[in-house]
Amino acid sequence: MSDERTLEIYPRGRYWWIRGTRPDNDRYIRESLGTTDEAVAIAKLEEIYREARKRRILGPDAPKPEDELVFAAASLEYPAGAREARYLKAIVKRIGKRLVKDITPAFVRKLAKDMFPYASTDTWQRQVVTPVRAVINHAHDLGMCPPIKVRAFDDDERIRQDRFRGSVSRPKRTPGSWPWLLAFIEHADPRDAALAYFMFTKGARIGQSIAMIREGDMDLENCRLQLPATKGHDRQWVDIDWELRNMIANLPVPYRGKAKERVFTLAGTGKNGALYQRWKDACAAAGIEYLSPHAAGRHGFGTEMIVRQKVDPVSAAHEGRWSNPSVMLKTYSHPEGSKERVRDAFAAGKAAARTLAVQPKTGKPAKNMISKRK
Repeated sequence: MSDERTLEIYPRGRYWWIRGTRPDNDRYIRESLGTTDEAVAIAKLEEIYREARKRRILGPDAPKPEDELVFAAASLEYPAGAREARYLKAIVKRIGKRLVKDITPAFVRKLAKDMFPYASTDTWQRQVVTPVRAVINHAHDLGMCPPIKVRAFDDDERIRQDRFRGSVSRPKRTPGSWPWLLAFIEHADPRDAALAYFMFTKGARIGQSIAMIREGDMDLENCRLQLPATKGHDRQWVDIDWELRNMIANLPVPYRGKAKERVFTLAGTGKNGALYQRWKDACAAAGIEYLSPHAAGRHGFGTEMIVRQKVDPVSAAHEGRWSNPSVMLKTYSHPEGSKERVRDAFAAGKAAARTLAVQPKTGKPAKNMISKRK
């Protein structure tokens, strides 16, 4: 093994990548270093050569990188978002010194239960399983350790945990509808009315909708708004109808001259913030059921398209920016009057079968015909 430099780092988009032959095993690599900082990329390159020199000196007795990698070190390599970083902070505090090679799928699942014994399985998955798995698999992409697969909690586990904690983790949502929306608009603040209209007709998420700013994301001349990037979708323009266009055009602009003026609302969008309180007040004034912005908007869009208007799932998922139609069908399309519709369908099928069972020549029922009951 020589000291010849066989690896190089280079920028690709926002991130720094590495390519070349590893000095420790002669394997060619071409992968992201997971950082936008050139200094960090250089440091990672030097660490690869440092480890290679150690193994060259110590020979077979030299520890492998994965034998020394602890979870805290692996988490530092992972480009976590703000919310995921909060989850990882608690996880690192708990298992930061544990070797990654000792973290098994069973250990991760048990860790979730130990950290949040009275939480739902959805919380276990979101706040523990997903971040741990992401950190380890990202470290694997960097050549630091083997990957990991963690089985998700199934429905039986979810039901058992819900019984244990005495709470339902996935309560049935009432989706928004045109009658609900029109009543809401009559009694809501103009900004909230326009926001509700937009989310319902475009299937937009609340976070995306309130992030749009007037300068850059609003083009009323061409009846369109630009949604920020989210969950596998880049920034994109979406068309709006003339009614919504006029609602937005007539909204007051609180801080004229400010470049970051938001299209719909300014602040107070937390679960207990001013937006949610105004939303509840508008529902009470209209005499309608309180629906959260997400239920009124994205859930309403999914149900309106699939259940009420019978739009094909592929088209509806595309317009609502779901990456997979099955997610929209499973989570965002809610049955309405399903018992009556199924009952009527069976009755119609029975009537059709009896009609076909009548013999055309004699007009008498066939022998195998289902007899009518009085």
